[in-house]
This record gives sequence, C-alpha cells and structure tokens, in this order.
Amino acid sequence: MVEKAFPKYADIGEARVVDLSADGLPFIPVLGEAHYTKTRPGGDDRHVHPGMVEILLCRRGRGLSIDCGDRVHPFPPGTVMALQPEVPHVITPKPKSLLTNWIWFKLPPHGRSLPGMTLPQTRWLVARLMQLPVTFPATGECVQSFRRLWRIFDETPRKAPERRLVVREALMRLLMDVFDSADTMRQPTSDDSRLKALVTEIRERPSREWSLEELSSRSAMSVPLLVERFRRLTGLPPHQFVVACRVEKAKELLSETDRSVGAIANELGIATAQHFATVFRRETGMSPGRWRASSRARE
Repeated sequence: MVEKAFPKYADIGEARVVDLSADGLPFIPVLGEAHYTKTRPGGDDRHVHPGMVEILLCRRGRGLSIDCGDRVHPFPPGTVMALQPEVPHVITPKPKSLLTNWIWFKLPPHGRSLPGMTLPQTRWLVARLMQLPVTFPATGECVQSFRRLWRIFDETPRKAPERRLVVREALMRLLMDVFDSADTMRQPTSDDSRLKALVTEIRERPSREWSLEELSSRSAMSVPLLVERFRRLTGLPPHQFVVACRVEKAKELLSETDRSVGAIANELGIATAQHFATVFRRETGMSPGRWRASSRARE
C-alpha cells in the first residue's frame, strides 16, 4: 500500500527534520539529516510526497538502496537521488554509520511564482528540478553545500536580521550545485575514451575478474560516476555487462566447439557448471545444452 508522507519534525537524536518556512522558504518544508549509529531494518512504508521533489544525498553508508517499485536504485556514498512527485519509494535497510541529507521542494501551483522570484525564474527552477535524473554522482561542491546549509541554519541566530538572506542564499547555492552535479554526469569528457577502451577490453577478455575498483582506477572516475557513464555507454552497469559478455562468449563456444559445460564455465571464470547454467538460463531463457542443440539445428 502506498501512503502519502508528511513531515515528521524532530531536531534531536539520529534524525533531524526541520522546516525552512520560518526562514522565508515555505517551498522547503523539509531539510533533513540522518546519522544512524545502529543498523535499522527497512520498512514496508512505501510512500509518495505529493507535489514535492525530494533530493537526497548519501554521504556515508554501504548497502543502501531505494526501491521505486519498477526498479531498485543503489544509493552509494557520493550519490544524489532525485525523486519526483507521485513516485512511490521505500528505503531498504539503513546501515550503521549511515549519513544522509535531504530536502523536499514543494512545487508551486501552475502559473504561480515562488516567494522572492519572478514567474520566469520559478518556471526555470521547476523545469530543472523535473529534469533531474533519478541518480547521479555528487560533486564535492554539492556535498559541501548541504553541510553549509545546515551550518548556517544552526549557527545564525534566529532573530538575526541577515538570517533569511543567508539561509536563502545557501539553499540556492545547494540547488545550483545539484544541477551542476547532474550536468557534469551528462557531459562527455576525455575520460570517455578510457571507458570505451575498457569496454572493448572487457568484450575481448570477459573471463578475467573485473572489479569496480579496477575499472574506477583505470577510467579515472569515482565509482558512482563510472557506473552512470558505463550504463549510458553500454546500457548496463559494469557487472551485468561482464555477465552479458561472458554469455556471448559461451554461445560462441557452445556453437563452435564440443567442450563440456564445465570446461566452458572454467574458461569463462565461472566457479561451477551449475552456476554457469543458472546464469546462462537467466540471460537466454535456455539451458546451455538446449541452446547448443538449437544452435546446431539451425546450421
């Protein structure tokens, strides 16, 4: 069951959730930070935020992902996630030492401007928010902007005449850095030539072990950026692409040789014939033996 989520404000403990309306930003009903010292199980509280875009940053914590129904999105450290209005989602188990930040951006009614902005400015900002990809690597500036917004919120006296000005400026800086992070992910760079060379090498040598750490180092990209650009280039994340290349090589060996399934599995760097058969069936819908027979029948 999908429920509508509403803010649960708290400014103490492991989860801080505050409202920026009092600082002249009624369109930011939530600024949040969670820092868990113990692993917490994920719930079944699949929910939506009606009329709001949620922007999250994972700063620390392994194994976190967000289930959006049609797809589960890994959410490793250094990643931004943008959840559009009416997208049901739920966070999977929350690991120990998890550190995340987030904001909810309340979209204005059609034809209405946001406080302190003209209508054209509002339309531009809303359009940028609605165009954000679901996940993308955060730049260092984006991470610092979340920290800066919290620091200004905490350290600027509530009655200081400049408080509204500096909180608004910090929020706008954060949004611009979020947009810059998304744009950086989309822009091709000279690093793409390294990535293309790696893709070619994987196709030629699918049997060897290809770790994310090695691919990240050789492409000179962070792991989140590597995964995003690898998927953009090949249509698959690195691990799935390696599996697909192994299956293509297996098809070739099954068709052109009489090697046993176990021997082919060993050549492709797969531990057992049983695991190889499971992977092959998952990718092709057939067992290796049936695929071999079918292939030779077509010749």
